[in-house]
Order: sequence, then structure tokens, then C-alpha cells
Amino acid sequence: MTIQTIPAAGQFGFVADATPQELPPNAWSNAQNMRFRDGYAERFRGSSQIFTTPSVAPYYLTPYRSLNSKFWIHAGIARVYSDDGTTRTDLTPTTAYTGSVDDRWTGGSASGVLVINNGVDQPQFWGGDTAVKFANLTGWNSAWRAASMRPFKNYLVALDITKSGARYPHMVKWSSAADPGSLPPSWDETDATKDAGEQPISDTTDFLIDQLALGDINVIYKERSMFGMQYIGPPYIWRFYRLPGESGMLTRGCAVNTPKGHVVLTSGDLILHNGQGPQSIVSGRMRKWLFNSIDPTNYARSFLVTNPALNEVWVCFPTTGQAACTLALVWNWQDDTFGVRQLSNATYGGTGQINTSTSGTWASDTDTWDHDTTSWNSDGFGSTETRLLMTSTTPLISLMETGTQFNGVDPTCIIERIGLAFDAPDQIKTVTRVVPRIDAVPGTVLSIQVGASMDAEVGPLWSPAVAYTVGTSRKVDAFATGRFLAYRITSTSSQPWRFKSFDMGIVSAGAY
Repeated sequence: MTIQTIPAAGQFGFVADATPQELPPNAWSNAQNMRFRDGYAERFRGSSQIFTTPSVAPYYLTPYRSLNSKFWIHAGIARVYSDDGTTRTDLTPTTAYTGSVDDRWTGGSASGVLVINNGVDQPQFWGGDTAVKFANLTGWNSAWRAASMRPFKNYLVALDITKSGARYPHMVKWSSAADPGSLPPSWDETDATKDAGEQPISDTTDFLIDQLALGDINVIYKERSMFGMQYIGPPYIWRFYRLPGESGMLTRGCAVNTPKGHVVLTSGDLILHNGQGPQSIVSGRMRKWLFNSIDPTNYARSFLVTNPALNEVWVCFPTTGQAACTLALVWNWQDDTFGVRQLSNATYGGTGQINTSTSGTWASDTDTWDHDTTSWNSDGFGSTETRLLMTSTTPLISLMETGTQFNGVDPTCIIERIGLAFDAPDQIKTVTRVVPRIDAVPGTVLSIQVGASMDAEVGPLWSPAVAYTVGTSRKVDAFATGRFLAYRITSTSSQPWRFKSFDMGIVSAGAY
């Protein structure tokens, strides 16, 4: 019998598009609720409710800081609320909003004032006083609408403008400059005393989608192209120029900023760029899997969000037949690996600091004695760290990366590899035992299976599952015979675990 050691279980992560028998032994052909970082294959941490239950299904979420408080703002289709961890306030003006689920909110903090926009109603602003409701954006013509509006430098920039019912899908419109703590005083492009203006970007026929700052430029994304918007001062104010490549953005909210540049979900790719030529990060690994998984009807409800504490981008999307996001493809930009996490009808994600009173306390801990692995008055992150929050249709706002259960449910976690030939695809092999190296609380029980197939194009026949108890078990005796071997670990409990490497005991039976 020979011993085959498979090291560094987290080195390559989940690779769905490649032929399994051509992958390195420590790449994985299937994964569920598993991430890959620091050389480990690791079960995702849990999530739990934060703040009181929303009165509406939230479709937008953003942090906002006033002089005196830290708020999280969430908006539904018709109403918008603030929450400081203690008090929730309805900030909806007298006339509720009239958008739909697919009228995606955009916005941000512009010179210290929060601006939000759904493309259907007039853009709104709020200055941080919970005694004052959101109001129509000052200086903006009440007969105008914008598909996207976001702050850049001390300006507001709007895309895809409709004026009195006439749509201009290539128009970029910007406000005059704002003083700190104030809104821009004008959007009048005809006023020579102001630096407000508008510019069509019609070099390409595709429509404007969204925008995101990248260092000193604002990247404007169309459906199949992207442009830089750079400040040059009077008289032209901005320089617009085409960025390399034929990539655009799938839908609003599908780009995030990372230390390596923008990660963008396009109509057929997931790209990374820093203003230069875009590079696919899924080609040959996860592209087919991703776009075969996204629902063709509700794809516009996809969104991207970062998980900065763990160097991750979460590509959240509705799977086939679903109306909200039920899966996230998770890319670790430090390790360049992909994992997958299940979501519960997610609608939006946001990152920012939270008040320490809203997490890590006895009162906020919803796990039972049998499931709780956290420390007293702690959730594993510092109070100054940026945290990931996510909204769902339940309605619910969840703090991610906390606890072990997924909002009170024990997740099923799977890591699987098929097509292991160990450089001898014509040789019949029998696996007789497996020795895994797993970090977990003693007593954690995992299910381990081995499998085999005589043909690379045929799925393996799996052995019965064998329980492996961390701290008690040393190995698993399991048997499977074929040219191509397989290996699977499954967990259905709330206990966290991570996996570094394993040994396979193999007996060769010769070539047939």
C-alpha cells in the first residue's frame, strides 16, 4: 500500500469549470458553504439577526455617520428607516416612494449628507437628524429622474437622465461643487456661474448602468463598455475617456472596490481592473458554473459586496427559479480562491462599523448552549473593524461572520473532489483508508466518504458515509476501487471546522 498525501487543502479552492482529472490533487470539484484561505478549506461562519425586525422587506442598506451617531439606513420599496442599534426611526416623507423591487437604490454620503435615489422618484437627502424626514434633493429639477446617482469628490454624478418624460440613456449629469456638510447648490448646466454640467457618452451604443470611484477617477459603466471621469477644472470640469476592453456592468450595484481594483460582474464574466485592461478572474475556473447558475429572469437582482475583514468579494445572485439572491460566489483576493455560500433570499449587502452594543452581548446571542462557540461578550472581531451586513426578504437584517448557525439553522457544508488519478489514469486503484487533518472543537462529528469510477466521464460510486469524530478518530476505513478516486467531507452540525490536508492509503491493482 502506498500513501498519497494531499497538502494545502485551501491552495486552489473550488474549481468547477475544469475537467476534474486535470486539476491538482488539492483543488476541489465541488463545495458548499466552504471558503478557502490561508491554505485551509474552511467552513463559513454563521449569521444572525442584528437590529429589530424591519417592518418592510429591505432592498437597500448603507452605513451613515452624523456628528453624534452611527446609523444604518435601510430602505424598502416605499419607506426608509434609520437604526442606531437602539432606536429605529421611520424617515419616510409624507408621500411614500413608488419604485419596485427592480428599481435599485443608489446613493451615498455627499459632503456629509446622505443621498439616495431609486430612479423613479425624485432623489432624496437626509442630514442625520432623526426628527427630520428625507426630503427631495435641493437644486434638482422635479421633472428629472436619474437611473444612478452617486457622490464623487464634492460633486453628485447622475447617469441615464430622464427630463420631462424624455430619456437620455447616454447622458452623464453632474452638480455644482458642494461645501462640506452641504448639498450642491445647483444642477443647472446653463448657469455660467456654476460648474454643473452634462455630457453624453455616446461613443458606444450601449446604455449607462452605474458608477464607482477608483482612486482619483470615477469609473462610469455602460452595458458593454466603461469610461473614466477625471476632474480637470474649469472650463470643462471633467475629462471623459474610454477605458480599455469591451466589458461593462450587468446591472446596478454589481461593482466593488478592492485593494487590487474594481471587481465587476459583467454580462458574461467577472473581471478585475484598475483602470487598465480588465482581466477575468473566473475564466477556466468558475465562469460557466456562475452564468449557468444565475436565474435568466431575475439576474438584475444580483449584487456585489465586500467582506473586508477576510479579503473577500461576495457575488450574490438568484439561482435558477429564484426571485432573490440564494447563493454567493466568494472570491478571496489575497489567496485568489473561490468558495460558495448559501444565502437566504438576500436583497442587498453593506459594509461598515457597528455599535458594539448591537453584537457580541449576552442579550444579542441567539445561539443555544449546544450550538454556541463564541466567547463571552465577543464575536471575534474588534469594534473598529468593518463588518458585513445583509438584508433579505424575510424581512431581516443579518450580521454576517458571527456565530455558527445561518440565522438559526445548521448549514450543510460539503467539500468534494472527484477524478483523482495520481498521475496514473490507466491504473486501477483501491483506496482503503483516509487520514484527515482537521481543526475543530473535540467532539465535532464529520461525515467522510470515498468513491471511485472506472471512467473519467462517469460519476463515482460512493462508499457508505463514515463518522469521523475530532479528538477521537484517527482515520477512516473506507473502500472504493476504480481508475479515478474521489473524496468527500460533509457536516450538518453548527460546529466550525477547517481542513488542512489528508492522506489516502491506496493499493494498486495494475492496469486493465
